[in-house]
Amino acid sequence: MAPPESRPPVIGDGRSLAAPAFANDTGSADSNVRVLLERASRGEISDVAMARALRRTRLLATVVAVLDEVDEAGGDKDSHMAVVSMVNSAGQKGLLAFSGLDSLSGWNSQARPVPALGRDLARAAFDDEATAIVLDVAGPHRVVVEGPALLALLDDLDLDRVSALAHAALAPLTADGWVGAEVRDVRGDELEMDVLVEIRAVGGGHPDGRGPSALLAQAAELLQQRGELQRLVPGGIGVTARGAE
Repeated sequence: MAPPESRPPVIGDGRSLAAPAFANDTGSADSNVRVLLERASRGEISDVAMARALRRTRLLATVVAVLDEVDEAGGDKDSHMAVVSMVNSAGQKGLLAFSGLDSLSGWNSQARPVPALGRDLARAAFDDEATAIVLDVAGPHRVVVEGPALLALLDDLDLDRVSALAHAALAPLTADGWVGAEVRDVRGDELEMDVLVEIRAVGGGHPDGRGPSALLAQAAELLQQRGELQRLVPGGIGVTARGAE
């Protein structure tokens, strides 16, 4: 997404953004998040890796009140809070989010912050038909989360479907019964992936002489050939072999 231009903000419907409670939250930016955004802005880490780290991070959206209906006297009868987005020269809409009150105030001192987890902001972006989330648009480190990174931030994994596709992809390797595979959700682990496929060979190797490392290489190639798997797991799929050499 190209940088947003200096134009009035776009008001989305914002109805899907449900902010959880953040007890004792002062709105200050987490120093680790600032370092993460700085590294991402410099290209030192991938956008997907950054998105994975932001899923459970408190960020700040900004909302405004939108009038839905007026009463007979012309007063406010019904209104709702709407998420604020910006549009670039290509017509792409990006939901605005901030790492802290200082970066929000640097953009607009009158904006109202709403704390939300990164993954909830991703859902709000999709609900509002935005193609990106623009983090800290006025600095200190502006980062655009879009494409696979936005999908990774969404943190939406259909493990049953992924497992079925992975086992289908690995059929040439597992059909004879000498090799098995287990597909695991590892999003809660300290790994640089969302799904881990573990290859297991009966007796530690295949009767034709292939050991764990050779089986691992074949499994990785078979999984890589299934483009749908990569789309379903934007946070990454890893492969390991039990007893790999």
